[in-house]
Amino acid sequence: MTNKPTYILFDDVLRDKNLRKYFDICVKEIQEGKAHMSRTRAKAGYPSWPCFRVEGKEFLVSAVLEYYLYDLHCNGFISESAEAFTEKMRAICGWQWDVDRVLRKWIERVVINPFFRDASDSEYEHKWVLNPENPGYTLTDEQLKFACYIAVCFTKYGHSFDKSFTKEIFDLVTALGSKLPAQIKKNGSGSMPKEIAECKTKDFSCIANDAFATIKISVKNESEESYSKILDYLCDLLEFGFSHSYAIEFKGQSKVYLPIKKLPKKGVNQLFANAILYPKLHDKIERYAKLAMKEFEWYLNLDGEYSAMPGTFAVFALGLYDEKYHELVCDYLALCDGEHQSIQGEFVLAYIEKFGFTEKGLELYKLCRSNIQELPKKLITLYNKFVAQRQGV
Repeated sequence: MTNKPTYILFDDVLRDKNLRKYFDICVKEIQEGKAHMSRTRAKAGYPSWPCFRVEGKEFLVSAVLEYYLYDLHCNGFISESAEAFTEKMRAICGWQWDVDRVLRKWIERVVINPFFRDASDSEYEHKWVLNPENPGYTLTDEQLKFACYIAVCFTKYGHSFDKSFTKEIFDLVTALGSKLPAQIKKNGSGSMPKEIAECKTKDFSCIANDAFATIKISVKNESEESYSKILDYLCDLLEFGFSHSYAIEFKGQSKVYLPIKKLPKKGVNQLFANAILYPKLHDKIERYAKLAMKEFEWYLNLDGEYSAMPGTFAVFALGLYDEKYHELVCDYLALCDGEHQSIQGEFVLAYIEKFGFTEKGLELYKLCRSNIQELPKKLITLYNKFVAQRQGV
């Protein structure tokens, strides 16, 4: 006996056009903000999937988005309409597992398969080259625009590793002769208001590109006011919904870095080493840290042994400045991805060298030890020495 699914897939409407009216009702409810996500009914022991219900019928979430994009394709594709519906779907269902998979399939079906072949010998990496066999048509500007929208979405809403798919899409669209990726690389997607994307004065400039998840900051005149406005800018950007993983490219006049050995002497280190010098800005640094800290997200221009969760250098700056930020540091050490990040061990070492194995220092040591692949050898030595002294050995 089989447990035949009762829910409806996109392929079902291709076989039975009578289902179109139900899909259309579902689409209209989503557009009007009346739709509610449910889960499919299933027998005990069988999986249940996200769905919409229309007149007793269950339509998988992915099927509805596939249907809408297919219907647009048949009736004249308009990127603005596709983008608006996708955003409504994302607001209801989230990004991962359904929306992202449908959009990835759209890129494969519409952009890749008709125009490209894979010249790579690797099963893990693609090397797309234009197919010498012309399919007999070209993609419209609207379809290319939607492809670029999808690219931006994978940077904005996806994991850090999804950024590679963003680049792949832009490369594909460029190979098809479009100048849109180059424009987006220079100016961003255009979806951010100018006052969020840019902040410029005679003393500093901040420019964010949402398509490539980069934040470029340049300081001409070092001052408390400059760093105050820069921190406000970063917080406003994150609250607006900027990518959780991003690169901060910073250039300043003062070449100051946090007093932690083996930290990379990168711009983001320099930024918070300078900002921490102004005590009145510490609350703003803490605000940034709390907004920035997201598990499994990264500063994109730091990798390998220097891999770091966003907010890392803000937390380190505050943690070394005063023990009153102990709770923030504890939250950070518990949240960071200890399987792929080890930089926190260098911070705890610097903390212990400054404050010693106080009650708070011991808590940080134990938190770090429980969420890291390998502690710095010097930190282990200091801890063993502390334990031996306490035991009177």
